[in-house]
Amino acid sequence: MTPGATNFSMEQDRAAFVPTLWCDDSRALLTVTLVGIILLVPMMVWGIPEGGDLANHFRFAQPFYDSIRTGHLYPGWLAESNYGFGDARFRFYPPGLYYLIAVFKSVSGWYWASIFTFAFLNVLGGLGAYFWARGSYSARVAMWAGVLYTIAPYHLNQIYQASLLSEYAACSILPFLFAFSERVCRRGGLANVGGLALSLALLVLTHLPLTVIGSLAVALYVLLCLQRERFWSTVLRLGLGVGLALVASSFFWTTVLVELPWIKGNSANQNIYYDYRVNFLFSPAALTNRNTWYANLLGLAVLGMLLPAVVLLKKKTADATIRSVALLTLVSFLMATEISRPLWFIIPKLREVQFPWRWLTIVSLGASILVPASLPRWRELWQSKFRPLHLLPILGCVLSLFFVATQVVLDSDYLSRAQFDSFLQNIRSAPSFKDWMPIWAGDNIQTYVPSDRVIATRRQVSVVDWQPEHRRLSVGAGEATEARIRTFYYPLWTANTKDGPLGIRPAPDGAMLVSVPAQAMTINLDFHEPPRVRQIRTVSLIGWLGIAALFVSGFRRRRTSTSISTALL
Repeated sequence: MTPGATNFSMEQDRAAFVPTLWCDDSRALLTVTLVGIILLVPMMVWGIPEGGDLANHFRFAQPFYDSIRTGHLYPGWLAESNYGFGDARFRFYPPGLYYLIAVFKSVSGWYWASIFTFAFLNVLGGLGAYFWARGSYSARVAMWAGVLYTIAPYHLNQIYQASLLSEYAACSILPFLFAFSERVCRRGGLANVGGLALSLALLVLTHLPLTVIGSLAVALYVLLCLQRERFWSTVLRLGLGVGLALVASSFFWTTVLVELPWIKGNSANQNIYYDYRVNFLFSPAALTNRNTWYANLLGLAVLGMLLPAVVLLKKKTADATIRSVALLTLVSFLMATEISRPLWFIIPKLREVQFPWRWLTIVSLGASILVPASLPRWRELWQSKFRPLHLLPILGCVLSLFFVATQVVLDSDYLSRAQFDSFLQNIRSAPSFKDWMPIWAGDNIQTYVPSDRVIATRRQVSVVDWQPEHRRLSVGAGEATEARIRTFYYPLWTANTKDGPLGIRPAPDGAMLVSVPAQAMTINLDFHEPPRVRQIRTVSLIGWLGIAALFVSGFRRRRTSTSISTALL
């Protein structure tokens, strides 16, 4: 071999350690980003879509942001809801989405902060699908995976029609969970373990129903990806990732477990609307349940988008990723239908997901991988033996996209900026879902309309300070009595004077009653976090530091390995 040939070969080898596909990857990433932003243009032009859950989310987001501004980074009591009687939603609903909204709200008004949040999540979800597909396919195929996921019917319906904002945010995290789980199984690596822990922790802190569905789906996918020769080492890495995720998110879920008996939840007068048994796709319940009827249309649209992937069935040499994702997609679709009803009865916590059609999230994600993976096969058919019958899957995909454009995006009800600002003002003190109300509260919230903050029979009372989690009252001398406070009783509320604590109990309708002695006094009402909360937050911080350490160690090892390989060349 000539010296010139040797030098040329060495240059080629060195190029293996340089991101030679960076141009392809950068163009692909830019395309996914632009598509994710373009899909939000209708919001930028017409306004915020007014879905059924929009009020529910912004009734949370506004006081949450106000609390952060005052230095209270994780509030415990939503004081404004239920006409000022409050509720415990901050303690039970994952806060992830609201931290993100707060970040954008710090640099803009509510209207643009909302649009920036939605755009960020849409782009993030597309990049997540790209990242998952890129582990097995070219940049071009991965690009189409990212694009397809951003326009998936169920995914866009979450934001344009239903305003399922936390679920929408969780859908942006879910692709990363699958990607890192697959990489841990097939490649190992500390950084991949850290990615698994980070994505699972964020999922827990964003949406609990998708945490249940996503965990079951990822567990199935991991079983399909496990390699026999690396079984135990992979299981240990997966266990480390899951363990760190639970530790990092423990500041949230431990409170849920401990205090769940203190709120009404689904145990009291459950609405049939939330019963999983009437929410299966293509079930007879669709004739009487409008919610299920529309979910059926979404299910058909998702299937239409998936149809081009049928050409993979004829490809006997399908790779491991295609087989695994195809089986995952099939099982996920069946989990949304009546066929899986026995599993819903057996699997713990699955029934609390309420809507089996939420499994369309996984089906949409699977379709975003399978359809782009089928593109090379379609190219072969087009160049060799394309038949009129092959137009049917393409037609199904086109009709699916037409449904998205006309029924999901164009048919949405939009709130202009002025309407949105007025909407935000009107919802702050409105009644909340009964699930978040303390078990001592009555069922008829309309009885709580009287406006007096404090009522104490035959006593002079004035409000010195009234904050969400702290109130100060000045009470004149008189007969011993009980003061009725315009706040629902919750075990973490305390009443104190300079002489010590006062008795506190719930009234028959759930309002807080404070025992007031005869002498004049100043009463401090405080919402106190128990010691366990502070202890768990310290543990949670250790978990986040552990995740960061895995990323740092993983990247250092990768850099060292690359440097050594380059030096050897």
